[in-house]
Amino acid sequence: MEGDAGTRQLNPTDADETPESLAVSTAEKTEQATELQAPEPADEAVRDGRRPSRLGVGWVSVICAALLVSAAGAGVGGYFALRSHHDSEAIARAEAAALQAAKNCVAATQAPDTAAMLASQSKIIECSTGAFGVQAPLYSSLMAEAYQAANVQVQVSDMRAAVERHNADGSIDVLVALRTKVTNSQAADQEQGYRLRVQMAPADGTYKIADLKQVAS
Repeated sequence: MEGDAGTRQLNPTDADETPESLAVSTAEKTEQATELQAPEPADEAVRDGRRPSRLGVGWVSVICAALLVSAAGAGVGGYFALRSHHDSEAIARAEAAALQAAKNCVAATQAPDTAAMLASQSKIIECSTGAFGVQAPLYSSLMAEAYQAANVQVQVSDMRAAVERHNADGSIDVLVALRTKVTNSQAADQEQGYRLRVQMAPADGTYKIADLKQVAS
């Protein structure tokens, strides 16, 4: 019996552990469990209702720069579109003015009779500029003589005009198509059709004839 008692003293069992040793062991296990269960910083952020950002500062800068470039591009595009619209309107106004002036001035070269010749001469000179302006007085004078010599009467049955092209100097070439009935001392109601190329140049706030040529039909 004494031998067994000595053996138990040299090899104590778990049942022989003191309350102090059990308390220390329990505290160590509690600390280890606490360390294993401690939440990561990201988990804490999620629990606080804040989602961690997936975009870095560099990506945010790139997106902002792209938005600025897009806005600038839209502004430039709008400016050029507006300017193009204004240019188109200016061209349309110029063409309309040149067409109307060409028709009025060409009509002056088709005086109805000798009685209207004086007014037509004045209109031809008023409608002329540039090289044709130099020739206009002689042109109108010769036309008046021809009317008087043959007792000419002219009736314009049709007149149409269209812009042919714009020139670098700002002038506009206009094609004018005419159909007339001419009566003179030798024949009556002769139908004639021809086309004129009229170069209309800006002058004195309007358009005037700078050149006048007959073209083949």
